[in-house]
Amino acid sequence: MDEAKQNNTGAEETGQEQDNRIAVRPERHTKPKPVRDVVFHIRQVLNVLFMLTALVGALMYCGVMGEGVVTRQGIIVIVIAVSIKMAECMLRFKK
Repeated sequence: MDEAKQNNTGAEETGQEQDNRIAVRPERHTKPKPVRDVVFHIRQVLNVLFMLTALVGALMYCGVMGEGVVTRQGIIVIVIAVSIKMAECMLRFKK
């Protein structure tokens, strides 16, 4: 019983409730969460599409896809991927 009294931080003496959380950031310093609207989801889809087309284009350019694939076809697919990324960037900068 004596140890419990020694570990007291003075919260009971002053009438304040003791908070068990450690290093909690005050709410006034937190940034509001971004709104996830329709444009956000369109951007996510465009980003996934860009990554997939860029990967396929790089594989085509390196010649991994097979003998019938020409390097020029890989370059065309990479240009399409870059145009998809440009569309996503336009949506990002629209805000």
